[in-house]
Amino acid sequence: MAALKYIREQKDSHLLSLGVVEGEETVLYTVNAETYEAVGSPAPRCHLTESQLSAIKYTDSLIRAKKKALSLLAFSDNNRRTLMTKLLRAGFSREISESVVSEMVALGYVNEERQLERIILDEANRKLRGAGKIIPALTAKGYSSTDVRSVLSRLVQEGQIDFKENAKTLIAKKLPEDADPEEKKKLLFKNGYKI
Repeated sequence: MAALKYIREQKDSHLLSLGVVEGEETVLYTVNAETYEAVGSPAPRCHLTESQLSAIKYTDSLIRAKKKALSLLAFSDNNRRTLMTKLLRAGFSREISESVVSEMVALGYVNEERQLERIILDEANRKLRGAGKIIPALTAKGYSSTDVRSVLSRLVQEGQIDFKENAKTLIAKKLPEDADPEEKKKLLFKNGYKI
């Protein structure tokens, strides 16, 4: 049976550290005030029921998953799928991972439209790739095909991407001036342009 050994407020946060004796060792769990109150605000040296311990472990896992997600997002942009995969690989349950990913999206920390805009502009205007290369590459990374097509279409309509000009630039960059039309078609096809 588990027993609460100590309760400490964490500095600069609204969280509590709970030292819980489980068997021979003391395990540290982090919970918010709501969870602590929901489990009955147990005092030190009190025994914890299975449901109390389960709620404490769930909240601790949720808090650790949020910290991990924020760390991952601070390092680089992640879409829903990649963030979910990284949380699962870090050992968090599917339920916890889904909850955290949903929260990160709701808070605006995962903004796939903004990510797609940046990536598509780079792929089209810097790497000179056509839609036939861009769309499958981004859907393979976990972005929705519908979202990719929508953002791409918007960028073309706004004039931020001009595939005709990009195709001319690609040909000028990769082929000699006297290249025959067949070579130009192969180059364009290879880079995802409709011929």
